[in-house]
Amino acid sequence: MRSRLQAQFAAEYEKQRLASEKKMQTENNKVIAKIAAERDDSNKKLKEANARESEMRKQALEEATKTAAKQLKKQNETLQKMTTERDTAVRKIKEAEAREAEIRKQAKDEAEKGSLKELKKQREALEKDHDSIILKKQAEFNRERDGWQKKLKEMERKVQKNTANQLGDGAELDLYETLREAFTDDRVTRVPRGQNGADVHHEVRYKGQRCGLIMIDSKNRQSWQNAYISKLRADQMAAKAEHAILSSSVFPSGEKEMCMQSDVIVVSPARVVYLVQLLRRSIISTHVLGLSMEERNNKTDQLYKLITSEAYIRRFDEVVKLNEEVLQLDVEEQKAHSIVWRNRGTLTKRLGNLLRQIDTDVAAVVEGNRTDDGNVTAKSKLPPAMTQPVQSREAI
Repeated sequence: MRSRLQAQFAAEYEKQRLASEKKMQTENNKVIAKIAAERDDSNKKLKEANARESEMRKQALEEATKTAAKQLKKQNETLQKMTTERDTAVRKIKEAEAREAEIRKQAKDEAEKGSLKELKKQREALEKDHDSIILKKQAEFNRERDGWQKKLKEMERKVQKNTANQLGDGAELDLYETLREAFTDDRVTRVPRGQNGADVHHEVRYKGQRCGLIMIDSKNRQSWQNAYISKLRADQMAAKAEHAILSSSVFPSGEKEMCMQSDVIVVSPARVVYLVQLLRRSIISTHVLGLSMEERNNKTDQLYKLITSEAYIRRFDEVVKLNEEVLQLDVEEQKAHSIVWRNRGTLTKRLGNLLRQIDTDVAAVVEGNRTDDGNVTAKSKLPPAMTQPVQSREAI
């Protein structure tokens, strides 16, 4: 019985296995067929999309070509129209010049015949009126100039009364603004009065990261004090700044322009920007190279020896001198332009006077009435544009 049941179970199991495999094969075939159909459908849609894209590109190219052709045609028509207008304007100008030459010739002939006396009177009247206007403007200018000179003297007296602290604040503000304009990528801040620290903290930044700190103190005093160095050195140690700079108008005995005092660089205000630029480059280089503190200190010592050496100071002086010469060239160029503008204004005034005289001569002939004695009397109906003086470049 056991053997029969086992055989029966084995036969039933085999039958179910075959049926399950057949069912799974059928389902797999359906899935594969569905995937193949979707793939074929996707390929078909892709081909249609490519075909539509090619057609759209072709249409766009044709439309662009047509538009470019229309624009080119329109530009050619506009150019042709402008050329025609230019030729017409040139022809009219030539005709006007010819008529003007003829009128001037007739006016000259008529003036030589009998209107010299009247024209001379009118010319004298115009010149007198013009001279009175010039004298009036000159008087107004002199009064205004005297007023500004009085204000300038008053301001100078007020400036001379400023205290040492006020002068120091001005120098500190100038230094702060100069550094902000020169190093826009860095963070330059002022320390409020009454708080510990140097006047200006210059945080050097490279690619958005903080690389180091330069502390700058500004002193605009009449005499030197060693306390300036000790205070700035203490502020540097407290803030752990890489460098400390004292911008000062006075120096220790025997020193000038730039020197080292207890690891503090004392430099004149005109050289602060150049020095900060040099120190900033050194800070960024050590940051990028990832040097240790000992290596950074060695580099700093070498840098300080370099910038305080006689050869470097000579080169630095040459840089400052060349910069001042460039600024002086700008000033001289501006003066030269002023002279040219003034001369142009004078010539323009003379040209205006001459044109008014010519207009008066023409008006005396064209719009004048002859009297019984044969003289010509002008009606003084000149257009306003011909009677107004020509303004100079300075007046404009």
